[in-house]
Amino acid sequence: MNTVIEIIDASTAKKYLEANKCNRPIKTRLVAQYASDMAAGNWGFTHQGIAFSPDGTLLDGQHRLEAIVASNSKIKSVVTRGVDASVQLVMDDHAKRTAGDALSLVRGEKITARYIAAIRAAIELTSRRAKSAPVLSKQELNNVFDTFKPAVDFVLDKMQSNERGTTSAPVVGAIVLSWFYVEDLDRLESFCEILCGSLPEGEDDKAAKVLREYLLKTGMQASAQRQDGFMKTQRAIVAFINKEKISRIHATEFFFKWPLQNPVRTS
Repeated sequence: MNTVIEIIDASTAKKYLEANKCNRPIKTRLVAQYASDMAAGNWGFTHQGIAFSPDGTLLDGQHRLEAIVASNSKIKSVVTRGVDASVQLVMDDHAKRTAGDALSLVRGEKITARYIAAIRAAIELTSRRAKSAPVLSKQELNNVFDTFKPAVDFVLDKMQSNERGTTSAPVVGAIVLSWFYVEDLDRLESFCEILCGSLPEGEDDKAAKVLREYLLKTGMQASAQRQDGFMKTQRAIVAFINKEKISRIHATEFFFKWPLQNPVRTS
C-alpha cells in the first residue's frame, strides 16, 4: 500500500468518484451534512482518508468525495492506494462514536445523550435547516455548545425525572430555547417542576397542567409528534408566564427562535 496526503478539490473528487463501482448506496443526508461542514470550514484533517484497490476502484471515501463536489470545497485528506478489496468486510465495522462521545473527548467532561438531544431539538425543530441535512453534525454541536450550556444545565437540573412524554427531547429543547427569552427564570423553573409532576399547580398554572396532560397522553413517541410537541411546549410556556387560563394548546408559531433574536440573556 502507498499512502500520501493530498489536497482534494471538486475536480479531483469527481475524477475519483468515476472509480466508485461497487460501494454501498449514497446517503444523501450524510453528504449534505459533510458538505455543510466543509463549506463552513469545519472539516478537520484526520488519519481517516480515501482508499483505492490495486486496480484503482474506490473502496472508501465516497461520501466525503461527494460532499467536496456538492460544496465545491478543497480539503486535505489521506489517500491510500493498493488496498486489498477484501478489507471492505471490516471497513466501518467498529463502534461509532456518538456526538456525546466525541464532545466528551474534546471537552474533557461527560456529556450525556440527553444533553445532546436537548441542543439538537432546540436548533433542529425551529431553524430553517436544509431538509436534506436536518441533523446537526458533531462540529456544529461543538460550535454552539458553550452558548447552550447554561440553558441546558438550568433545564435538566429542574427536570431530572425520566417520565415518558414530559421529558422528551422536543419538550426539553423547547424549554431550553425559552431560557434565552423568558425574563422570570423563577417562573420558568416552576413550569418545569409542574410539567414533571414534582410541584402541584396553582390557580395561575393551568397551561403547564394542560401541556402535561397532553404529553402524558401522546407519549411523544412518534416522529410526527416532535414538531407539534415542540411548538405546543413553547405556546404553553408563554401562557404560563402570562398566567393565562387556557384549556387547550394550539401550536401555530414559534415564540422562541434559533438563531437567537433579541434574547434577554445569552449566558
